[in-house]
Amino acid sequence: MRRYKIDEKEFSEINITPFTDVVLVLLIIFMITSPFLITGSYKVKLPQSTNSETDMSKGVEVYLTENNEVMINSKVIQLQDVQWNVKNEFESLGTKDVIIKADKNVRHGSFIQLLDELKKAGAIKLLISTTRIETKLQ
Repeated sequence: MRRYKIDEKEFSEINITPFTDVVLVLLIIFMITSPFLITGSYKVKLPQSTNSETDMSKGVEVYLTENNEVMINSKVIQLQDVQWNVKNEFESLGTKDVIIKADKNVRHGSFIQLLDELKKAGAIKLLISTTRIETKLQ
């Protein structure tokens, strides 16, 4: 009679290399497309300026569209609710800076109403966002 060795153990391993490859590819795809999803949702055409600063400090971003819609944190709010929403953002961020991203076609009166509501909320520093125009040196 033949005797088989029972002492030999079978090792079964799970190969996770393909799994990690797929996860890393998905991570890269989401990292590349997420800025387009966030900024593409707001229909705001910023005014152009030659003296635009590229480094904006951290603060509450408030959007004002051409149709006088005010947006904070991807939700449309009424102008009279700006004060309450901005105060909540100040508490969560720990800063009283506001970055205003208003459409270039917004009426002056609407912009002033927004500034008034932001000052009532306790905003200390108001930054107006623009897009930079590259000028040629002659």
